[in-house]
Amino acid sequence: MKWKTLQHNGILFPPAYEAQGIKIKIKGEKVDLNLDQEEMVYQWAKKKDTPYVQDKVFQKNFTADFAKTLDSKFKKISYEDIDFSDAYKLVDKEKDLKEMMTKEEKKAIAAKRKELREELKAKYGVAMMDGKEVEVGNYMAEPPGIFIGRGEHPLRGRWKPRVTAKDVTLNLGKEAKVPEGKWGQNHSR
Repeated sequence: MKWKTLQHNGILFPPAYEAQGIKIKIKGEKVDLNLDQEEMVYQWAKKKDTPYVQDKVFQKNFTADFAKTLDSKFKKISYEDIDFSDAYKLVDKEKDLKEMMTKEEKKAIAAKRKELREELKAKYGVAMMDGKEVEVGNYMAEPPGIFIGRGEHPLRGRWKPRVTAKDVTLNLGKEAKVPEGKWGQNHSR
């Protein structure tokens, strides 16, 4: 289907990670984490009760990507060198707090999430194509996280970095107004 005009509000990005003060030790040495490193460690900790963390390929791939973000003295580390216990405690605490919530509290949170989701869909989930409103199927960038894959995928455990507006090239009509944001340099028109 060819279109003559296309206008939309760009894509929606997942919320920024909020620092939680997670600490780790590598080879017994305390390591201060920047925001991106902490997000990686937090995502790892959230997988702690899954079979993935026992998978040697998963461990090796995650550790290799994590090591790339660290000081040069930690470039040659193995999974066994990292103490994630602080991150594991945080994830356990979050899980316990969630389990202690009443049904009413859980329903209230779910209702707020649904309301926000509907507001965001109204803004990002529609486009104007040739003067007609059309639904946009997938308007949210994938959040950063650990690649799971299917089965014995060789890249399982690799880090999928955060996508930002500068990574995105928008497909817009010639006369369309570019949505707010620092989008990738070349917009397809």
